[in-house]
Amino acid sequence: MTSPPNQDETPSEPDIATEVLALLHHPQAQVSAEQLQAIRDRIHEVVHYQAVVGVLGKTGAGKSSLCNALFGQEETEVSAIDACTRAPQEITLAYRQGKGIALIDMPGVGESQARDAEYAAMYEDMLPELDLILWVIKGDDRALSIDERFYNDVVRPYAARAGIPVLFVINQVDKIEPSHEWSWQQQQPGPVQAGSIRAKVLRVSQHFDVTAEQVCAVSATWGFGLVQLIETIIRTLPKERRWGLLREARTEHVSKKARQDAEQGLWDTLRHAATEILKESAGLIVDGLTALGRRLFSWW
Repeated sequence: MTSPPNQDETPSEPDIATEVLALLHHPQAQVSAEQLQAIRDRIHEVVHYQAVVGVLGKTGAGKSSLCNALFGQEETEVSAIDACTRAPQEITLAYRQGKGIALIDMPGVGESQARDAEYAAMYEDMLPELDLILWVIKGDDRALSIDERFYNDVVRPYAARAGIPVLFVINQVDKIEPSHEWSWQQQQPGPVQAGSIRAKVLRVSQHFDVTAEQVCAVSATWGFGLVQLIETIIRTLPKERRWGLLREARTEHVSKKARQDAEQGLWDTLRHAATEILKESAGLIVDGLTALGRRLFSWW
């Protein structure tokens, strides 16, 4: 088998596949060719899964800027004057491993009643494709009624039925008053402004009837809060879908905690697949996968 990676490195996908398949080829495993192929297919599905994130919200909230900040490529047009996104933009970003993550940057609501009706039908068509919804709100926008109406009427009912998790992202928090307190050098809010940001988080959670843990405060421009946002996204996604998103996030925004949660999700999924596919020899394989995971990931 290949040597384990350094403690601070994430094992590459070929290393993981090689290690697992070598274990499955062990004579004592008694794995049939059909079972081996089924597990190969499951490994490929999980490791190469392309997460689909819907980035929704009112025009001007900074949805495109947030996409660019999280995943490291200037693929989405950004403008401070015009509402740039007139149709869903499906953008495939490939940052770290080249497999890509699909971001659906949706048109902003609130431009006009006619456009909102058009967008509502468009959103309903796109929602079934999503693994996660990020609803973006501009930090200094005090009028949440448009967001609240559109979310409650269009997005929330379907997301609840389909089991699609929703996170609210308050963007541009550097503009929240008193904005003069924002430290450009440290890229952090001052003490009074930090209190205003916490109050905004609470207000959003109450408006949309979600927990405060489902609301993240960030400034995409200055990189503030993006590490915590990635952690929350990874924790919110189903286990088998975490690795695909973490793989493409910008390295500077991936904390040790986020990496651990994604790796744990990957190995939990593989152990479950072994149990389902291998039946009688599952115990041996699961024990082997557990030992392998502990060797590859020293924190486990």
